[in-house]
Amino acid sequence: MMKRIISFITILTLFIVVVGCSETTKSTKKEDIPSSEEEATTQYTDALNREVTIPTNPKRVVALWSIGEMLTLDEKPIGSTSFLLRFYSDEEKKDIEIVGEELAGSYEKMLSLNPDLIIVYERVAEDELAQLEKIAPTVTTPFYGDPVESLTQVAKILNKEEQVEAWLADYNERVTQARENTKDLHLTNEKALVLQLSLKNMYIYHSSTFPTIYDAFQFQLPDKQAALQQADGFTAEQLSLEVLPEFNDVDRIFLIVNDDESQATYDALMTNPIWQEITAVKNNKVYNINKRLSTKDVSTLDWALDEVQQLLKQ
Repeated sequence: MMKRIISFITILTLFIVVVGCSETTKSTKKEDIPSSEEEATTQYTDALNREVTIPTNPKRVVALWSIGEMLTLDEKPIGSTSFLLRFYSDEEKKDIEIVGEELAGSYEKMLSLNPDLIIVYERVAEDELAQLEKIAPTVTTPFYGDPVESLTQVAKILNKEEQVEAWLADYNERVTQARENTKDLHLTNEKALVLQLSLKNMYIYHSSTFPTIYDAFQFQLPDKQAALQQADGFTAEQLSLEVLPEFNDVDRIFLIVNDDESQATYDALMTNPIWQEITAVKNNKVYNINKRLSTKDVSTLDWALDEVQQLLKQ
């Protein structure tokens, strides 16, 4: 009888040990071994021609640039700055943590978000880039480059390249419809000027800055601007009131007030006799448009297509 009891106890002890080892193995597999998705990385050549090892499918991105591209790709960053988010709707900004006021964010705040990737613009200072890389892999994207190319680059970073063609097809279809909706205005026969008031001064920019005006709606350039753009490297020109009559061949003017400091400049411009003698002004063909027009990312192209159409048809 005693032998049977000892044998039973021995078997029971072995059973407990085996079960314990099995549970330990299961626990190790679940908690200690990262998933293949977490381990997966890829090499990406960024806008500064740097080879950066990044997650194949980044999930926690702090965006210090390229917000519009991310939103267009149905991706929402976990953090960004209030400066970069200023143009977007409350719904688009929902659940995005504010990590700073201007372009640069707070390192402590970004670190607390535990990002797996940081996106920043290519003109970032070297010391700032070095600091960001201590938080997470950091890639640079183009600074106001071609909007579709910028979207393509961000799509590569987020492993969403297939969505670029879908967006492009949809956008081109919307452009075709917008041209149809405004064909009675004969816009391709008209010249348009985009003026920006910034820091109390007045500027024109290369036409590529405003693809909605000159590509989507196919306005022609003023003769003066066309001549200026023949110079290599032309990006912008500061204008004085006295030179405005040289742009008097324009049919429509789109006017951007970029900052609070320029509001007084705008008010003075509206009552200036030189301004009032411009043909487009006398014909009431001046349109105040949000400074977002200068941003030129793909989400802005979507916004501007509707915005410009509404202004033209009012």
